Amino acid sequence: MNIIEMEVVLHKLLDTLKKHKTPIFIALTTALTFSLSAEYELLEWFYEYSRAHEDWELDELAILVLNAVVGLTWFLIVKSRQLIRAVRERDKAEQAAQKIARHDALTGLANRRAFSDHIDELTAPENGEDGIMVMMLDLDRFKAVNDLHGHAGGDYVLTEVAKRINAMIEDGDFVARLGGDEFAITLAPGSTVEHAERTARRLLTAVGKPFRIDGKNVLVGTSIGISRVVLGQGVSEALQLADQALYSAKKAGRGQFAWYDAELDELAKERRQLEQDLRLAVRNKEIVPYFQPVFDMATDKLGGFEALARWKHPERGMVSPEIFIEIAEDIGLISELGWSMLEKACKAACHWDSSLKVAVNFSPIQFRDPNLVDMVEKILRETGFDPLRLEVEITESAIMLDFDLAKASIERLRDLGVSLALDDFGTGFSSLSNLRTLPFDRLKIDRSFVSNINDCPENQKIVAGILAMAHGLELDVTAEGIESELDHDYLCARDCQLGQGFHYAKPLAVEEVDWMLETKWSNLDRNEDQEVIEPVQLPKTA
Repeated sequence: MNIIEMEVVLHKLLDTLKKHKTPIFIALTTALTFSLSAEYELLEWFYEYSRAHEDWELDELAILVLNAVVGLTWFLIVKSRQLIRAVRERDKAEQAAQKIARHDALTGLANRRAFSDHIDELTAPENGEDGIMVMMLDLDRFKAVNDLHGHAGGDYVLTEVAKRINAMIEDGDFVARLGGDEFAITLAPGSTVEHAERTARRLLTAVGKPFRIDGKNVLVGTSIGISRVVLGQGVSEALQLADQALYSAKKAGRGQFAWYDAELDELAKERRQLEQDLRLAVRNKEIVPYFQPVFDMATDKLGGFEALARWKHPERGMVSPEIFIEIAEDIGLISELGWSMLEKACKAACHWDSSLKVAVNFSPIQFRDPNLVDMVEKILRETGFDPLRLEVEITESAIMLDFDLAKASIERLRDLGVSLALDDFGTGFSSLSNLRTLPFDRLKIDRSFVSNINDCPENQKIVAGILAMAHGLELDVTAEGIESELDHDYLCARDCQLGQGFHYAKPLAVEEVDWMLETKWSNLDRNEDQEVIEPVQLPKTA
């Protein structure tokens, strides 16, 4: 076999190897073997030698050796590929484990451990930074989302919040989810106070936009605490300072940011102690209803009372409802407190004149409870209170959380004989479609529009519009916050049916109401010349 013939055989062999997708290493090795054989006429020599020694069967031996070489080469290639694949899978597993260890599984943000490492790195002495800005975010109404829309709704809100935060931060900023509905951010080293406040405002706006859950808009919002961490401060101290600033933001009204102040340390401790005291007070049913009278404005006849929660702390005295109601909402006690108020109010008013109604406020979380009507019916049955004398007050925000459930609950309450009032009208969504669709009996104008109404032309227009609309829909109206004779006269002139406020009487304990009904209001009429009725010191019994 000459060189030309060997090249032809070589090309045919390569074509065959390619056709059968033989590994390139084997193809090259085989091609190289044939090339060397052709170059040095090894195959011709082997052919002549094997013909001269046919009894040795050298051709069969050569084929066996060749097959063994090819097989061994293939084995090595397969094993090497398996080894490479195993190494890659191990590397991927290590990367995944590191990501899990340092990232939040739900939002994909860094977790508390990664955040701590990041602060340690930034505040290390070798970095030479004077300090960094730390921001802590806490969602304002997130617990209500979990209660009303389940954990799936809560998870959706958390992931969307993470996306909105990421969209607001800049290069060099670092964001993490610390757990629950708490997030934290370190701003890029060298950030100014102005930059921190601008970032905080952008975050408040972004997170404050509605979330769409089950076809409904849900408002959550956030509060932000900002602190400056200097060299030598640990992670725990950094977060503690930011958390105290966060508490200050929430205390100031939520939906805003605040900087750390050293005085906040004592306030934070006081808040935690108050939370513990409130849990005990709710468990022991120490929070009781006080009753504010509601009068017919045209006749000055007593029409009923609104039950308001009051807490007399053994050491602090009377605690403002604005404080403990907010805490009860934050720590998940508002429903238990609400049911306790309903039960106590019904028991207290059972023996009062049968014409007197009692209004009780229901929180949005209470109204989202699918067992709400059953609970009301149970309390009415156990206390013996007439359903026709009970008025349930709800805000429009409670309706918007789940309109279909709210509509069904309102209709079932009406079937029991309970009347419904839309509270704080004018301060929420104020949707006219809700008034047309839902069977409310009464509107309550918020005190912010009523008090000193003669001095505010804008409020006069709002109140006049509400009264005109209510009269057109054949709804009664109760005006809250009537504090002067001028307020009373203005509303009377515009046919407002009912009024309550300090002009008539302050909220009274049940014993004081009993005494008033037996003496000053024995005929259920209010004397026009009578001064505002203050809580009184009852006569001592023998």
